[in-house]
Amino acid sequence: MKNQEYLQQFLDQLVNKDKWTDFLRRFIDVLRINIFVVDYNGKLLIPPYRDSLDRGYGVEFLTASFSFDFSGQEYNMLEEFIQHGQYLEAKDSFDFHMFAIPVKADVEKTVAYLIVGPVILNKRWDNEDYMNMANRLHIEFDDLIDRILEIKVVSFVSMKAILDLLAKVVKDIVDLNVEMKRLHRKNYNKEVLSKEIAETAKDLYATIHLDELLITILDVALNLTQAESGSIMLLDERAGELVVKVSRGMPEEVSQGARNKIGEGISGIAARDNTSFVISGREGDPRIKYLLKRPSIKQSMVVPLSAQNRVFGVLNLHTEKAGGQISANVGNLEHLSKLISTAIHSI
Repeated sequence: MKNQEYLQQFLDQLVNKDKWTDFLRRFIDVLRINIFVVDYNGKLLIPPYRDSLDRGYGVEFLTASFSFDFSGQEYNMLEEFIQHGQYLEAKDSFDFHMFAIPVKADVEKTVAYLIVGPVILNKRWDNEDYMNMANRLHIEFDDLIDRILEIKVVSFVSMKAILDLLAKVVKDIVDLNVEMKRLHRKNYNKEVLSKEIAETAKDLYATIHLDELLITILDVALNLTQAESGSIMLLDERAGELVVKVSRGMPEEVSQGARNKIGEGISGIAARDNTSFVISGREGDPRIKYLLKRPSIKQSMVVPLSAQNRVFGVLNLHTEKAGGQISANVGNLEHLSKLISTAIHSI
């Protein structure tokens, strides 16, 4: 009972429903995948989202095919899920998938779950199969297809990347809240822990988590494209320069503190023009062709990171393997860049 009281107290302090709804809505808008929140007992905290155009991104199927009960207080939604790696997964008879990401108070105690989905993994069924589904659900075929088209089709790799990124952002938000509450509990009294000190501590803690978040994002991008090296550069607005914040697989002398003026170098041009570049060997956009001087790199991609039409950074990926996957993932990487801006804004 004490453990349950602790979890409930922590949950009450942690989940500000308005703030979490706003946070989730930003991700839903980018992902086009529904996300909602249940507590550690599987009771609904924040309901699935439906936008102004009445799109629920598959929300109808949560009751029709998964049989989730959103009205009953005694219903435990988590009973529909099984452990699948570090996340929970549920699958219905129509091959729609749902995932649950634990929100932890500490290493052992889970206080809530982010429920992500439904999604279709890899490909949709044939129309004949959906006709049979419509008959089983007693709904019009055309209405069913309209709702099916709202459900995002994702690969296993992309879904794992989405879950990893959401898990990382949620962890950072929780850790930041916990650290700020700890500072205020310690308190020394409110005069000592002035607003300025609290804000400085918050900024410092957020900066530490931003670096960890960027590493996670870079690892997701490298995994998605099977590239061996890459970096994320952020804009230093005062200097008008892009600065390497995190890198993987690059020589230290190349990556550490490397800077590019906006408009100079491939990253600087990508940032200036807010344009992605796909490069194969020495073949690329005429704007950057004169800069392609590394024949050992077989494929590269440079993707600007922007929020509200303002570029704040650049994602760079490289591979020295022939037949790499970078060019095949242009859409996914540009999609990932939107997630990056959403994640950074959340932190």
